[in-house]
This record gives sequence, structure tokens and C-alpha cells, in this order.
Amino acid sequence: MKPAITRAGLGAAFTNVALCACFLAFAWAHAGTFARYQRASALLMVAIEALFAFFFLVRAPADQTAVSPSAWLSTLGGTFLPMFLRPNDVAHDALAGQVVQVVGISLAIYGILSLNRSFGLVPAHRGVRSDGAYRWVRHPLYAAYAVMAAGYLASNLTARNAAIVVVAYACQIVRIFNEERLLSQYPAYVEYRARTRWRLVPFVF
Repeated sequence: MKPAITRAGLGAAFTNVALCACFLAFAWAHAGTFARYQRASALLMVAIEALFAFFFLVRAPADQTAVSPSAWLSTLGGTFLPMFLRPNDVAHDALAGQVVQVVGISLAIYGILSLNRSFGLVPAHRGVRSDGAYRWVRHPLYAAYAVMAAGYLASNLTARNAAIVVVAYACQIVRIFNEERLLSQYPAYVEYRARTRWRLVPFVF
């Protein structure tokens, strides 16, 4: 029997496709820079944003989603503010920026693949992941974002880009606490939290 088509299901499908389009648009902005200058950082941004877009299309449905204004505003800020980052119109990346960004994007790819179909934006329960990157810290993707942002700024340092990164990452910290508040309602997450002590950086936070 075919699954029934519902208004909620159509709404979720539309949201996933719209988010996929947003991330592909961000990838396209950096694809133009790569086409002109073959800058490694631009190509890496294309790759990671395309991966995000793919997982929006295949992610599992949530059985609970946060509804508080804090959860939604921090998600919007942490997710969409970085889409206003723009590469400098120069032919070469800073070497240090390239190295740091490669590390950050590699960590992000590891985190996304570890999260797999549990990927989402607003704090929600799509199952508890505790393997892969999630063995080391509870929020490996947010840790990877910080490394990526540092590398991006090293090659594209402007006051505008720096301000966007600072505000966006403040939103990510709020987002972490909102996610943990929701997920702590589930015994599996409480057990995972007890086993995996650190949120972002082992022995630090």
C-alpha cells in the first residue's frame, strides 16, 4: 500500500526542497569565484554546501521539534547568516586559511555522514547518534563550523564577514543549549550525554 499523502507531508517536502535550494544557491555563489580564480576554498565551500543540500532531501522526519522563539531565532541566525558571507575578489587564498578550512570541511563531512538522515536545522528528535564523529563530542558539526569559519576568514577577512561569523556562532551556542534541552527528554540521549562529556572541544567545553 502506498503511503497516504498528507498536508503535513507535503509541507515537510516543500520545506526540504526549499532548504536544499538555499544551500545550492550559496554553493553557486562560490562556484562563480572558483570558475574565475580556481581558489581552493571556494571549491570546498561548493562541496560542503552541496552535501548539506543532499541531506535535506533524504533526512528522516522528526517525531518532536522545538517550537520556542529562541530555538527558531538561533537556528535562523546560525544557519542563514553565514549565507551572507562573500569571498574576496582575489586570485589566491591565504595558505593558512586553506589548511584550516580543509580541516574544518573534512570534520564537517565526517560529522554529516555520521549524522546521516538525522540531519536537521531546528532542534528536533530524529534518533540519537552516538557513533562516528559523535563518539568524541556531542556537537561535532558545530565544532567543524567554527574551524571552517576561521579558515574562511583567514582568506576572506573583511569587517562584514567577521561580524557575520561572530553573530552566527553566538547563535550556534544558543542552538546547542536548545537542542540539549529538547533531547534530554529522551533516555537514550541522557545516557549518551553521560558517556560523552564534551559538547564541542574535548577537555574545554
